[in-house]
Amino acid sequence: MANEQQPVNINMAKSKLKPVFADEVGIVLKVKANKNEKGDVEKEGHVELIFLDMVKQQPIGEYILSKSTAKALVGTLSQSLINLDKELANKSMPKQPEIKTTGDASYIR
Repeated sequence: MANEQQPVNINMAKSKLKPVFADEVGIVLKVKANKNEKGDVEKEGHVELIFLDMVKQQPIGEYILSKSTAKALVGTLSQSLINLDKELANKSMPKQPEIKTTGDASYIR
């Protein structure tokens, strides 16, 4: 089975999440290493994103992502910024924003 990204439709209007403004982000790479029974080193890693409000001088969110989720975020964020640059250059009225997610959300039911 190929590792394909599937678009997921999310109704943000029904969400209880409140938008929070972050003006900085910190990134921490976490690597865990163990030796297995054969003496080989096995490693796993995660990317931690810490969103900061520099006016209040405090963190406002902390998220730990798997390597595959972080890679999907890079791709989605890059494409979104390209689309944003195009929209900002266009002098017509903006369209309703489209919310996109990445990954296979088939486990969410």
